[in-house]
Amino acid sequence: MKQAAGKSAKPPLYLLDAYGLIYRAYHAFTERPLRNDAGKNISALYIFNRTVLSLLLKGAPSADSEGNMRAAPQVPTRLAAVLDSRTPTFRHAAYAQYKANRLKTALELSEQIPVIEEFLERLGVPALRRDGYEADDIIATLSRRCQEEGRECYIFSSDKDLLQVVGNGVYAIDTGKDAGGYTLLGPKEVTAKRGVPPEKMLDFLSLMGDSSDNVPGIKGVGEKTAAKLLNRYGSLDGIYANIAGIDGAIGRRLAGGREEAYFSKSLVALEYAVPLEFKGREDFSLDDLSVENLNRLEGAKILFREGIRKEAYQLCPELKDLPAEEPVSVDPLFLGAGTYKALLDAAALEALLRDARSQGFLALDFETDSLDAWHAKPLGVALALRVKEAVYVPLAAHGGNAPFVDPRLARELLAPLFSDPDMTIVAHNAKYDYQVSRAWGIPRWNCKIWDTMVAAWVADPERASYSLDSLSRLYFGYMAKPYREVVPKGQTFDAVSLDEAVRYAGEDADLCLRARFFLEPRLERSGGAELFLNLEMPLLPILAEMEGAGIQIEKEALKAYGTELSEELGRIEAETYRLVGHPFNLASPKQLQEVLFIERKLKTGKKTKTGYSTDVEVLEELAAEDEAPALILRHRTLSKLKSTYVDALAGLADDEDRLHTSFIQTGTATGRLSSREPNLQNIPVRDEEGRRIREAFTAKAGHLLIAADYSQIELVVLAHLSRDENLAAGFKAGKDVHAETAALIFNIDKEEVRPDQRRAAKVINFGVMYGMSAFRLAGELKISRGDAALFIESYFKTYRGVREYIESLIRAAESSGYVSTIFGRRRYIPAINSPNKTEKAAAERVAVNTPIQGSAADIVKAAMIRVDRALIDRRSPGRLLLQVHDELILEVPESGAEAAARLVQEEMESAVKLNVPLRVKVTINKRWVTL
Repeated sequence: MKQAAGKSAKPPLYLLDAYGLIYRAYHAFTERPLRNDAGKNISALYIFNRTVLSLLLKGAPSADSEGNMRAAPQVPTRLAAVLDSRTPTFRHAAYAQYKANRLKTALELSEQIPVIEEFLERLGVPALRRDGYEADDIIATLSRRCQEEGRECYIFSSDKDLLQVVGNGVYAIDTGKDAGGYTLLGPKEVTAKRGVPPEKMLDFLSLMGDSSDNVPGIKGVGEKTAAKLLNRYGSLDGIYANIAGIDGAIGRRLAGGREEAYFSKSLVALEYAVPLEFKGREDFSLDDLSVENLNRLEGAKILFREGIRKEAYQLCPELKDLPAEEPVSVDPLFLGAGTYKALLDAAALEALLRDARSQGFLALDFETDSLDAWHAKPLGVALALRVKEAVYVPLAAHGGNAPFVDPRLARELLAPLFSDPDMTIVAHNAKYDYQVSRAWGIPRWNCKIWDTMVAAWVADPERASYSLDSLSRLYFGYMAKPYREVVPKGQTFDAVSLDEAVRYAGEDADLCLRARFFLEPRLERSGGAELFLNLEMPLLPILAEMEGAGIQIEKEALKAYGTELSEELGRIEAETYRLVGHPFNLASPKQLQEVLFIERKLKTGKKTKTGYSTDVEVLEELAAEDEAPALILRHRTLSKLKSTYVDALAGLADDEDRLHTSFIQTGTATGRLSSREPNLQNIPVRDEEGRRIREAFTAKAGHLLIAADYSQIELVVLAHLSRDENLAAGFKAGKDVHAETAALIFNIDKEEVRPDQRRAAKVINFGVMYGMSAFRLAGELKISRGDAALFIESYFKTYRGVREYIESLIRAAESSGYVSTIFGRRRYIPAINSPNKTEKAAAERVAVNTPIQGSAADIVKAAMIRVDRALIDRRSPGRLLLQVHDELILEVPESGAEAAARLVQEEMESAVKLNVPLRVKVTINKRWVTL
């Protein structure tokens, strides 16, 4: 049909292909689902509601008289969502295999569909369904009706089947990957995208078929071939009228596939006369959908209930006025904008700080000229004593000439707050503010710290972002103005006007205080308050001081080792070239695939987009049967070590040759600390390469390094949690636990244990904590899968308490939805009850590992606090420098090294009382040496 030239006076109808959007949204987030506070998957619900709200609040695309998309969207006044049949359709009756390829709808997705329908109903948006017909048929019927009425119709869908109906006032709107960028498709756009106009789409789809719907089409005929045939012969009938003149493979495929083509056409053809029953207005008017109308409030309640708060507030700002009995999980006091002022008088600042001391807390946020906290200059400080109120104290002239408070006087007034043990400083990413204040000349804080970023992580350790902006959107539906929109690129905060600085900085301090009051009761309810207040917060200033201290690095040692590694890498390359018969790029996956799988005919493994995988796991498996993968694996390991550490570390050191890493408290879900710039957690622990890198870390003149390492702490924790008598006995007697395990599972005397048996026992001891399978154990030990299964079975017979603990832990997680560490750190595991076996197995491994690894991490943190406190109490000049996994590294004067080592060992071994002893191995050396 020809597209209508003029514009109809009747309001256009917008149709939403609901299931199409729902399925695409769900599967777009299969690897990292969007989940609400209760752990429920809300990926489809989130994207679907965002699309609907975007249409209602921001408008939708429309076409001008030439059929081009208008620059400005228009808000629909006619809208309907169209859903598929609950029962088999007439196509299923004609073809039992129709859509047979589609996977059964996942439970997590099917649970969202009723909520989506409820949302539409409460919002007042018509939802159309007719059993026996697909959504496409209903959309085709309504689009035909619009053409007859002279009304434009816009179809939100990415389904190519619906391109058949485009034309004569009907447009398709491709929604892309989410609710963002729209593409308007009229006849010319369909032709450009598919190679044929809309009126030929039915025949086009009949030739191609559709694997997702299990429509056969003609085997070997793809998009380009179908378009070429139709543009030459006009139609499916035209193609078969001229079949005798079509030569070659295509001709043979067409001749043999005639029946399939016409049968496919009967399946793909849309029904334009679906008998529809309407609830409400047949023109799908949204006239009742207004701010005053209850529908918006009811729709918003559903979103809020499901944890989609920002969109709930967008839809209905009046949500803050809900009656108290409504199940809204945020105090209305926290909603909306605050009032912020500049404070330019030192006397007023002194009075405000007096009030803060009186109430015992203050939210604080420094604004500086750099992200490097230890070298940043404070340009101002925002302070909040009450929710939705804040002041900004400029410490430099904003905009070039605005008044400001004398920084020295402000520092004198602020300093007593940080030294007051009865005072609580609330801040977001408080470690940064702490370090800024220290660099500014304020002594080490003695006050309490309440970091809202760390609190949010303790409450929900799986979030992708803990930025204040992100949390404000999540908790309060509040859209804070990002820094990049406030400060011109390449300039610092004092470049903005004072008014703008007050708005931005005051908002930060206010939102921080809101977050504290929002999170505090949640931590209490979840049992995380004690962990947060007594472990994470005391640890924060210790980490800040460790980052500031850094550790000395010997650049020449690294340089010399780098030269050795270059020579070794060259030798490995030469040996590999000799073995395969020619040079190639060892770092190129494509060339590696050619060498391993084509030239050397090794067994292929995992498939990737660019061929077969050559990752570490594959190379390790192949190395057992061929020398080349072993060489490549060795080359890859050394090359990464050289680039990541040997070449990079020296360049990261400061003018005093000290290296400063950043410790991240919120980087893992188990509670382990991570580090970055550089990441010191990944330096190999036991092998020669790791030893050579660590030896480049040295103590400064007149000092020594103490390295104190917990001995097999995760096994100790497992023994404590499982209360297995056999496992605990070895630790209590101070024996070699791996040799003891080997003796027990191989039923031999300890003196008879061979090194390979001890290694097998060690692998099993640690592997059981990570849910190691017989397949994985077989690969680790290079034994048969049957033998590996027997080893594991023997292990669990020996340590029955461990098996019982694991089984009870999984049952408890299935019931509660979470697991906890000894210290009460909670990790939610939504997939623990997943019907998907792969997802559930992965969730069970997390459930078993988290209490063990998390408890070990918490013990190390408790030890750091005890060691730091002991050093301060005894006025020791020693100081903590690094924490790497289960090891603490300190720098101490040579004269007091022995005494300090005893102190560290004593404090670490007393960090927590378990039913098996904690043991610590200590070394004293000029260099970082680990036993």
